[in-house]
Formats: sequence, C-alpha cells, structure tokens
Amino acid sequence: MIKVGIFMPHVKGIKALFDKAKKEIGCKEEIVLIEPKNDLEKQEALKEVNVVISPPLTIKEIEKAEKLKFIQVPYAGVEDFDLSLLGDRGIILANVHGNATSVAEHAFGLLLALAKGIVKGDRDLRQGFWHGWMSREPNIEVEGKTLCIIGLGSIGKKLSQLAKAFGMYVIGVKKNVTELENVDKVYGIAHTKDAIAQAEFIVIAVPVTEETKGFINMDMLNLMKGKYLINVSRGSVINEKDLFIALKNHILKGAAIDTWWIYPRSPYEFQYPSHYPFWLLDNIILSPHTAGYSDDSIKKNWDDAVKNVVNFIAGKEVKNIITIEKGY
Repeated sequence: MIKVGIFMPHVKGIKALFDKAKKEIGCKEEIVLIEPKNDLEKQEALKEVNVVISPPLTIKEIEKAEKLKFIQVPYAGVEDFDLSLLGDRGIILANVHGNATSVAEHAFGLLLALAKGIVKGDRDLRQGFWHGWMSREPNIEVEGKTLCIIGLGSIGKKLSQLAKAFGMYVIGVKKNVTELENVDKVYGIAHTKDAIAQAEFIVIAVPVTEETKGFINMDMLNLMKGKYLINVSRGSVINEKDLFIALKNHILKGAAIDTWWIYPRSPYEFQYPSHYPFWLLDNIILSPHTAGYSDDSIKKNWDDAVKNVVNFIAGKEVKNIITIEKGY
C-alpha cells in the first residue's frame, strides 16, 4: 500500500484520474489518497505519506515526513523548494509542463498586443483619443520580423511554432546548443547578447535558477533599445529597477510583463505587483500572471502529475525530475 498525500486544491475526480492512470500504466499497487482538510490533519498525514502532490514543504514538514520518497508538483515552478535538503533526504522532486501551450499562446498574444498597440488603443479610445491612421501612427507587422526566445524549453518550443506560423524569423538562446524545429538559429548562453542584437522582439521563458536570477539587467536592456520585451518566466529573472528605468527612459520601445516581484498573500487582496510604479508608464502591458492558467492547462497539469506519481509507484520512468545541478 502506497499513501499519497494531496496537499493542495485539485481538479474534480482526482480518484478517477488515479484509477485511469493505474490502468493505463499497469500499476498493481494499492494507492490510498490522503486529503487533509486543515493544517493539523496535514501534519498528521506527513508522518504516513510516501508520495505527495504539493507546493513547497517547510524544513520541519520534510523532517516530519520520514516515509516520503517523492514530491510531485502539478505546475512548472520549483524555485521555492530546498533542493539540497531533498537531495540529502533522497527525496525525488518532479514537475510538469502541461501549461506550455497556454503560456506560449499568452506570450504571443502579448507580442501582438505590443506590435499592434491594442491595449493602448483600447485605453485611449475610451477617453476619445484615436491612434492609428488618425494620428499617423502605423502599427507593426510581425511577419518577417525576428523573435528571440531566451529559453527553449517546452514553452519556448511551442512559442517558436506559433511565431513561424506568423512568418517570423526565430532565433533562440539555450543552455545546450542543439538544432530545433521551428528555430532558425540557436545560440548558447554566452552569446545571448548576439541574439538580442538581431531581434525586434525578445521573449523570456527560462526557469529560475541561480544562473538566471537577475540575468536581464541594464547591460542587457541597453542592447534592447527600440525593441520589445515580453516576460512569461519569473519576475526575478529581470532586474526590477533596471527594467523600470529602461521603460521610463524609453530605452525599450515597450514591454509586456506577466510575472512580477510582489504578489498578493491571498485571493482578491489589493496589491501592486512591483516596488516601482510600472502602472504609471504608457509603454508597458501589465498582465496578472495569467499565462499558464487556462481552461485546458489545469487539467493537463493534473493529468501529467497523476501519471508521473503512478509511474513512480510502479517503478517506471518518471518525467521532469528536478536536479540540484540544473535547478529545474
């Protein structure tokens, strides 16, 4: 018997998902699901679980979970996990990338919104001000333009497919340089500046690691003069102050940001997303970290998470294992 703790809200029919995955994978092991209703029940469950589907656990919780061997995250971000502690305990951590399509679509939607001035046009027309042919302000055709994708993982690959459908020239930056479908040229991290210099649009889609934190700083932003920047990665990948200065001083032509530096502590709580007043600038689109939250991505993430858990239990290949060397 394997006890699986589910320590977060989940899709309906979670038991049915496990039953389906067991049948498809051929898992004969009995799986008992434990769903604590409060923190007290969670603390008790930690003593018994072999596997959890959960957001980050505290050090005390991991120490209490003596039987825990596997943590599955039903989303991509794992930067808040203590990978050293998990490694010392021999606990495997894995994530999923079922929201890659949703994030890529959102990123390309933000790209188009910047190129076509959609948000600014809507905002100003509500006040009676006209852009476009009325004010001799042409929008930008993306066909034939160059897109640089920094991070060619699941999201970056999907985004390159969308960009190609619009006739864009696609280049990208990747830790390990390999040829990729829909990417015209791949650069190593050491040549990021060379890639940026060629592009009109730059999309950030890297995971957060010690290597990528603050990677986009003023040095990088100065290379983006007259260009557009879109971030669907994490706020910490970009130096917050430097981005504000680059936008305020119109070094960047524009930006669209979906991931931020400050978040509400609870749903519906009022909270500005930065220490700097980006909302006062007219050359940025503010998106409330919605790229990965679509009607289909939630189900895809949980389907993949459950299958990964059952694969682990059945002794079969586990996908998307996080290693301390890579940090993702």
